[in-house]
Amino acid sequence: MLDPIKYKTKRYLHFDHRVKIETVESYVTNPKKIMKHSFLPFIHYVNSFYKNTGKKNPEIQNRPIKKKDRDIMYAGHLDNYIYKYYADSLNDAYNIWTENHKIDECSTAYRNHKNGKSNIDFAAEIINTIISFEQAYILVGDFSHFFDKIDHKILKKNLLTVLNQPKLYSDWFNVYKSITKYGYYEKAFLSNLFGTDKEMKKSKRTSYFDTLMEFRKFQKENPTQKNENIFGIPQGTAISAVFANVYAIEFDLAIKKMADRYLGFYRRYSDDFILVIPKKQGQKEVSINDFKKLEIEVRNLAKKNRIIIQEEKTGLYSYSHSTITNITLQKSHHLDYLGFIFDGKTVRMRGKSPYKFYRKAYQLIDKAKKVKANQNMNYLPYRKRIYSLYTDLGINKGEFGNFITYAKRAQEKFDQISPHTENLMLQQIKNRKKKIEDKLGMRIHTKI
Repeated sequence: MLDPIKYKTKRYLHFDHRVKIETVESYVTNPKKIMKHSFLPFIHYVNSFYKNTGKKNPEIQNRPIKKKDRDIMYAGHLDNYIYKYYADSLNDAYNIWTENHKIDECSTAYRNHKNGKSNIDFAAEIINTIISFEQAYILVGDFSHFFDKIDHKILKKNLLTVLNQPKLYSDWFNVYKSITKYGYYEKAFLSNLFGTDKEMKKSKRTSYFDTLMEFRKFQKENPTQKNENIFGIPQGTAISAVFANVYAIEFDLAIKKMADRYLGFYRRYSDDFILVIPKKQGQKEVSINDFKKLEIEVRNLAKKNRIIIQEEKTGLYSYSHSTITNITLQKSHHLDYLGFIFDGKTVRMRGKSPYKFYRKAYQLIDKAKKVKANQNMNYLPYRKRIYSLYTDLGINKGEFGNFITYAKRAQEKFDQISPHTENLMLQQIKNRKKKIEDKLGMRIHTKI
């Protein structure tokens, strides 16, 4: 029986109505049903967030701002359960395959058997291993538009390998086809026709249509946009991340063999990867030229596997005497991986993390003050939300807490896993209470 906690009913609006897994489990787990299932089009929107640019912005703590967009697509309610069920099955097969081929430790993102480990654990383990080598070469890389560029032919071949199927069974082929030759509608288009999510929920609507028959009629009059390319899968579905891991198996296997050849190690977290090679190899020592040849080999392997390595995010580094040196620039530098900055001695959260924390806090406080003034209120609205998200009063909020919870967890994990580095996560937000109080213009009380 599928766990209803794991298979939660989502509250978003789609073309079908919300449904509980208990109601549809017999359908979701029946291959004969899935092989004939008609998947609904996805709904597409752009998720925007901010990154550092290196330029000063005097309005917010002199921090830089750069807007970055990420395309997200989400499936219908029944479809989401199907993708999740098949993702779990594929993840199990993927875990077995990687264990059998001794690359289980290489791929660390989106795994269902990593005992609750997160990017914090993986980053701390990587940095601690670099220090243990005393002297090492480091290659950090990033796949460019990983999901958008996944080659369908290679994906299908690797699915056959991992699932150990001579050809994709009919149910699997239908799932595969729905992810590669997908259709979608723009969220903005739907909002213009039916109203925003807020407006629809206010009118107690839980779906864009009362019946699927109504939707099919709408679809005939308003054809879906389609991915006609021989590459690309949507980012945001329950199975997309597992497909991405399966897509990279040959690349992972080849780089792991390279790392073993030089007594080093290789890790990949979704589209971010790192290769670390100790300089000392017994009586011999790896030269910079040797390491640069390995970089070329990595690039050739990526090209062979139809993976694009992003030039501006690729870095060659040397670690020696507690210093990170950028080999290309020939100057002291730092390692930026999985949200943490390592300069050879200290570890910090990436600068954009505390920056985003304060920026969002200040935006919410400014909004609260504006509402208070416009409505002549004698108290500050959104106070509970402000306290919950941006003060220590919210560290036990929900399942994950808030950003302060994350910073504390990072500090504890690094102190435990990487004890030989000076870990400064809490130092980065040590003045958080004063800053929030100064912006609020009031003291923070313990009662909300």
